[in-house]
Amino acid sequence: MQLSIASVDYAPEDLYDQVPLVVDLLRELPGPDRPDYWIGRLAKPVSWLADNQTTEISFVVLCARWEGTQIARGAEDLPVGIAYVTDESLLNDDQLTLEKCSYVAIGIARDAGGGAPIQKPRGILAGTIGRAFGVGNPD
Repeated sequence: MQLSIASVDYAPEDLYDQVPLVVDLLRELPGPDRPDYWIGRLAKPVSWLADNQTTEISFVVLCARWEGTQIARGAEDLPVGIAYVTDESLLNDDQLTLEKCSYVAIGIARDAGGGAPIQKPRGILAGTIGRAFGVGNPD
């Protein structure tokens, strides 16, 4: 499955000029807090300036931000959390290790290949994804 991310928010300044992003989803991966993270390969790597050093990012971790929604065929205007994979050994892991990626943005994604629609949202997981990466409101 392929997703297109047309816009981002709360992102590093250098990411805004690099959208849209096209992501080929490789596989679903359970994490410490939820079972439905996805690892994807960017069709075109992005440049990331962190700690005064530029890095090329080829892989991302994505997850749906709204409770009751999921990354699935037919997704349209789906808010997703985006994390850059910073340690590519994650690609071979059986479970998401948060230390091997860095949460960077919220994106609006859509299925780039069609399919069945996703479930309608039942609520918002405000800040949940950011807290998993140690950012946002601790509640």
